[in-house]
Amino acid sequence: MHKNEGARVRREGVCMTEDKLEVKEYDRPPLPKNWLSTVVIIWLGQAASILTAYASIYAGVWFVTETTDSALMLALASLCSMLPQGLLAPIGGVVADRFNRKYVLIAADAFVGAMALLMGVIIAMGHVSVPLVLIMGALRSVGEAFHVPAMEATLPLLVPKKHVVRVNTLNQSLWSMALVVGPVIGIFLYTVVGFQMVLFLNAAGCAVACLALSFAKIPNFHDESDEARHPIASLKAGFDTLRADKALLILCVVVMCMMAMYTGINSLFPLMTYDHFNGDGYAASFIEATYGVASLVGIAVLFVWGGGRHLLRVVAFSGTFAGLILVATGLLSPDMFFWFAVLTAISGVIESMFNGPLLAVVQKRVPPEKLGRVMGLFTTVTALSSPIGLGLAGTCAEFTGVAMWFVIAGVVVTAGGLMLGLLPSLRKLDREVAATFDEVDVKKTNHQVEKAAE
Repeated sequence: MHKNEGARVRREGVCMTEDKLEVKEYDRPPLPKNWLSTVVIIWLGQAASILTAYASIYAGVWFVTETTDSALMLALASLCSMLPQGLLAPIGGVVADRFNRKYVLIAADAFVGAMALLMGVIIAMGHVSVPLVLIMGALRSVGEAFHVPAMEATLPLLVPKKHVVRVNTLNQSLWSMALVVGPVIGIFLYTVVGFQMVLFLNAAGCAVACLALSFAKIPNFHDESDEARHPIASLKAGFDTLRADKALLILCVVVMCMMAMYTGINSLFPLMTYDHFNGDGYAASFIEATYGVASLVGIAVLFVWGGGRHLLRVVAFSGTFAGLILVATGLLSPDMFFWFAVLTAISGVIESMFNGPLLAVVQKRVPPEKLGRVMGLFTTVTALSSPIGLGLAGTCAEFTGVAMWFVIAGVVVTAGGLMLGLLPSLRKLDREVAATFDEVDVKKTNHQVEKAAE
């Protein structure tokens, strides 16, 4: 073997050229001093914001349910809460890369809090209505369109690279806790003290989040190129970054298909309880609570473990077995409700290991100055997959039956999980990401490459 061939083989072993490693690893701001306290401060502020936001969301859902008793209006409310974020997230990514991300986050939380306060005052004056609730959901979604890309582009800059999965998991835990606590707080306060008080609580939670962000030491890191100063050119650069990375583009397409199927399935869980297992409202609530608690267990496991180096393997494992559990759930007979609960609990643990490692792959793959735009596009992919999945599930389940749709969706999700683990381009991507974990990996790899070339 020629000595240059030896160098090439070693490069393939880490699956990156020396130049690519330098671009991805050296173009990061230094970690903030006391980074752990910074993460804790931000997390506590976001906990106040997200938990109170979910309380107000469920209060709104309950109001629409009581007022209209219409599945169509509930679907419309869900669409209003998802569509603005899906459409505006790319613009939010442009803003996150162009300006100080700390101020973008504060502005997004302040906007959501101000809208909650305004809506609470309007309701307190006796002008509550379904259209007002729909507008409230849409405005909150607008704030999230700017908040999510900025937060997901900021988090990997605040921690050592080996903890990126953990910080994503910590952030994900808030959404899982909100699924468990939000309905309880929201419906309780709605019933006891009134709708407006839930919104005032949401406004207070956003104020706490803004205060926490103002104290957090977040690096002022953003794209200062001329390209970033022009919104259209900046947005195009985000598309070009994603399009130029074939593996990342394939990853987004597969994930979108999987999430579309799974979002639709999530909406059918209450119907599965009622129609297939002949359960009541308590049984449906028990299934939802089981999933929420189990997902927190999975998140705790992932946080302690850290996900290892080969993150796409974890994502592929999670997707594949989540799909197989859906298939098994659809094949249960109506007298097997106990096993339905068991499979739901297992799926909660397994599925909680999907998002954190997946986000870390994207965060490690994309240059930090363009990460906001790519995360904005990724947010659009995931957000728009939701209404597609809801429409597909609602329409197809009418013809196939709810249980059979679980089987069909499970097969698709399983196929997606297998693709994430077996496609050569994604296996290569996984190895490349694994080579970027340690703070000293770049220097070691460069030294190995030079030594092999001698």
